[in-house]
Amino acid sequence: MTASKPTTFLTKLRRHGTLAALAGVTMLASACVQTRPAPAAGQDPFVISQSTNASLRDYLGKIYPNLRGAFAVSADGANSYYVFCPDILCSPGNFSGIAQSQCRSLSGQDCYLFYVHNEPRMAFTVADQKTPTGRHGFRRGRPLDELPIYNRN
Repeated sequence: MTASKPTTFLTKLRRHGTLAALAGVTMLASACVQTRPAPAAGQDPFVISQSTNASLRDYLGKIYPNLRGAFAVSADGANSYYVFCPDILCSPGNFSGIAQSQCRSLSGQDCYLFYVHNEPRMAFTVADQKTPTGRHGFRRGRPLDELPIYNRN
């Protein structure tokens, strides 16, 4: 039977320093992502399709209880993409940028950041009429404990 190697102070410091750096970069990148301006007084809120609303409900169900992720919607409200984290910290940490860029490549249009974590970024309504199904996608972030750098035994 082999004894487990004790974790040194410097190893712990390096691990926690890396986590703090990832969190800082994530916050900075999230602040730079494009959001759609709120509707002016008397203007209708942004309209999303029923299929986008179903994808949004799916996203909100997956981020609970850690509340980590981002949801982006195309300019016409028919397409969406989201990124979520099933743990406290994940890689990649830039949920907002990934959701928006993947939505843009999926739909071929500008995309707006719709939700960050569980907080809506714009007022919206769901279309009453059945519209053609748009394209929707998602990505699961990898919890840091699944990364090889943190699994050194």
